[in-house]
Amino acid sequence: MPPPKFFDERSDQSEVKARIVQKYFYVWAKVIIPSAKLRDKKIAYIDLYAGPGRYKDGAASTPLMILEQAIKEPDLRDKWSPGEVEWPDSFGSECA
Repeated sequence: MPPPKFFDERSDQSEVKARIVQKYFYVWAKVIIPSAKLRDKKIAYIDLYAGPGRYKDGAASTPLMILEQAIKEPDLRDKWSPGEVEWPDSFGSECA
């Protein structure tokens, strides 16, 4: 039987990585937000390897976990700029 595809279900390693990144982002954001408020700026999180957002088994991927956390926290929600990344043509269609 062939191994499951990467985005079919989250591996234990992916779960650990997602939790570490989620906690790190929250702590980083709490440090950065006061400066963003002073300058009337927003903060952003960009994951260049985000995948589809959810695994086929329904588990949330790292960026979705961070977004869900940001929505719950007023400071994060108000200073969050999730946006979309637009790739320069020089990267080619494989990055879009």
